[in-house]
Amino acid sequence: MSIGPFKRRSSWPSSLVTGLIGWNGFFIIVGAALGQARQAGKLFVLGTAAAIVEIVLLRLLFFVMHLDRSKLAGAGWGGLIGGAVVVAELWSSQIFAAHPIIWIANGVYIGIAVGIFLGYFYRDDRRIESEAKEHGRPVDYGRDAHWLEPFIFGVIAYLIGFLPSTLDLAVNVAVVGAMSGVVAAGVSHFFVFSIPRKSFVVPVILSVLAGAVQGALTGLLFRTFAAELLGSVLVHGAAAGSLTYLMTSLRATQLASKEFVVGHKETT
Repeated sequence: MSIGPFKRRSSWPSSLVTGLIGWNGFFIIVGAALGQARQAGKLFVLGTAAAIVEIVLLRLLFFVMHLDRSKLAGAGWGGLIGGAVVVAELWSSQIFAAHPIIWIANGVYIGIAVGIFLGYFYRDDRRIESEAKEHGRPVDYGRDAHWLEPFIFGVIAYLIGFLPSTLDLAVNVAVVGAMSGVVAAGVSHFFVFSIPRKSFVVPVILSVLAGAVQGALTGLLFRTFAAELLGSVLVHGAAAGSLTYLMTSLRATQLASKEFVVGHKETT
């Protein structure tokens, strides 16, 4: 059975998606925190351009830069490229003019994170493939094959929670939702996979409560759009966060149950 490129985290398409999520996510979030939420469209374009430049350079020079061997190499080269890209964009746009140091620092941070993830995804995929070959079984990336789902859940949940009526608000909501989704996946993983219980009801409830808190905090990022919303940004945020965590925790429950069944069969 063939494995699609988006289920293999180290593929070129997955690398591009990783870069796009990281760059646009933190460009939009930092922009909102700095009161530039209504410039989300421009930030999205600049973030997309930065992501493409970094991913192409890192992928083409992947082995030359030793990203396949070292987290430090991924962090170093990623941060250097990320900072350089933002410096270059400072010359082409005035959108960063009010806070250049913050934006350059943001670019370095994003670049470091993307560099580390690209290296980690490569090494982890090779590990999984090596173990499958050693045991003479088909390659199965397991939970890792579903790495994009939390981002999608977050986008859907936040669009439902905020019901944006303008493009700027929709872009902000979708990007923040995507980033919230991956955090939700991490928290849900802890509650669902790490707490030994016969029932997943309590872990799911705990996940949803955590989502309400996180969602309310992210709601503050949309304060510029308060007049366009039906209620308080905190209420919208809490609803969106709760729904995000509900979706991701239920999906984690399904995957955990599947892993339990497979593991039980292998041991019997």
